[in-house]
Amino acid sequence: MKIDSFLKMIIKDFITSLLFTFILFLFLKYMLFLSDKTIPYILVIVFSILFLFSIFMSFFIAKLKTKIDLLNMKISKLSQFDETTDVYKRVYFFETAQKYYNVAKRKKLPLSIMIIDIDGFKFYNKKYGHKFADKILKEIGLFLKKEIRGMDIVGRFGGDEFIIVTFSTQDELLNFAKRINKKISQLKIENEEINLSTSIGISQLQNNEELSSLIKRAEEAIILAKQKGGNRVDYLEHFLLFE
Repeated sequence: MKIDSFLKMIIKDFITSLLFTFILFLFLKYMLFLSDKTIPYILVIVFSILFLFSIFMSFFIAKLKTKIDLLNMKISKLSQFDETTDVYKRVYFFETAQKYYNVAKRKKLPLSIMIIDIDGFKFYNKKYGHKFADKILKEIGLFLKKEIRGMDIVGRFGGDEFIIVTFSTQDELLNFAKRINKKISQLKIENEEINLSTSIGISQLQNNEELSSLIKRAEEAIILAKQKGGNRVDYLEHFLLFE
């Protein structure tokens, strides 16, 4: 919860308590005209205690709500973001990508997919161990989140694969993919150069094409890139790589 929201809650509860106390004060002033004036004084003490208690409870409830909001934020993040890479989980990514697809179709915007596959990732798992391999994925995830532009979103597509959806043309994404491929090869993990290389497949939405088809073509482009030795960017003019 933001600080200004917290203060607004406290001020609101404080004003409510003051208003409640003022009404009680008027009520007690009226009761002073009764013959037995002991009752009003007792009520003054009781209601004063209640007023102080209401102020205390206002702060307590506000702090409790803040903790609940923070907990909800953590739960929301866990449901959306992959723990290893800190990019969107596959399920949440596809939900968001579908919204992008709907907007692109409705407003006739260009929409492209880029899938990034780390070449020979099993080698890094075997040589450095799973913990170090996870650090590689973490660094790449953080790097991609930093490099993507505007409304682009990035998610974890598979074990060592990342996927990006963007309102960009294929040509724009091709240049972007080449730059990403080059920079990933220069990443250092714990100050150690590991000479990463990636195979990247890209595709642009065609007329009357479904989102699944768009992603399929990007996957086929990765197969093409790996067949050519990896460490490159490819795209397909047609849906199928093999006839």
